[in-house]
Amino acid sequence: MKTSTPAPKPSAFFKISRVLPFITLIMFTVALVHLFIFRVTSYSITADSYRTALMLVLILGWLTLPLGLIATHIRHPLLRFSAWGSYIWMGLFNFLFLFSLIEFIIQFIYPHAYSYWVLGICSLIGLWSLYKGLSFPKVIFHSLHRSEIKGLRLVQISDLHVGMLHLNEKWLNRIVTTINELKPDIVAITGDLVEGDFLEISPQLAPLSQISATLDKFYITGNHEYIHHSGSWEERLQQLGFSVLHNQNKIISYKESRVLIAGVPDRMIGRFISGSLSLPDKALSTGEPVQYKILLAHEPASVQDIKRESCDLILTGHTHGGQIFPFHFLVRLVQPVLKGFKRINGILVFAHQGTGFWGPPMRWFSRSEIVIFDWK
Repeated sequence: MKTSTPAPKPSAFFKISRVLPFITLIMFTVALVHLFIFRVTSYSITADSYRTALMLVLILGWLTLPLGLIATHIRHPLLRFSAWGSYIWMGLFNFLFLFSLIEFIIQFIYPHAYSYWVLGICSLIGLWSLYKGLSFPKVIFHSLHRSEIKGLRLVQISDLHVGMLHLNEKWLNRIVTTINELKPDIVAITGDLVEGDFLEISPQLAPLSQISATLDKFYITGNHEYIHHSGSWEERLQQLGFSVLHNQNKIISYKESRVLIAGVPDRMIGRFISGSLSLPDKALSTGEPVQYKILLAHEPASVQDIKRESCDLILTGHTHGGQIFPFHFLVRLVQPVLKGFKRINGILVFAHQGTGFWGPPMRWFSRSEIVIFDWK
């Protein structure tokens, strides 16, 4: 297994300077979009006081946007608090832009004096999606059929992003309690477990050691484990009692059958650790007889990297089910599966919608979930 040695902790100035050009470019672009939103939604607002109030809200929202990104690199109580406003506005901004585009088209076809409907509908959708995003993950059951492993139960969690807003040790404790109540044989974490600096977030993962599985519990990395490149998450999960699969597999016995559980690091690993690759063919390769093969991979697109080997099921995450519509369409541009099951090249691929969230604590046309697979 390849692991990276934790580098010296970068200074706060270095962290800001590294992302400052990106933030500047994004802020300029987003400012133009905020101006577009104002022009469209205020079209039929005649009272100067209301137009001024709307403009001030949009300016304040625009100014909060970079705070969420900065807070992931610099952990400070004030930034952590302001990150809530930043990420919530990010979600509202998505809705405002979407419905402003719709209103712009409507105005072009049928001019009217009710452009402020956009503000009302976005407020309602924002509140609903915030409620959905902050709700505890739903427990979702799926039945699969394979007589050789009838009775086997696997619980999958993915994209927890521990360290993001309220996704902390207390929240993780509730996740662990829920998993143990389900009495799994196997537990799988399919990447993006964390969001933040290794030294700060690593201790918050302690509850994972209390997960109970009759056979084994497995972990693979996602892209966010490498984005912060501040320590070895694989070593930390080994300390917590997990079998870490880094282009490797492990064969477990269940009743009279043998099940191969393979795992790969995220496909982006080469961008962060020179010479490292995600190799599903290597992970799935075995000279031993097995009755069932499961591959754990963070991205559904990993199915496209399988050239020689095959498997019965791939469990993935990464997509968050789109998290907030209409990002569903952007996800589908780069991933073959948005959420749920899809058979690709004869392999059943499952995309988990995420147990936590990234960015806005919101969900619209998606859900946070803990997924149970029962073989019948």
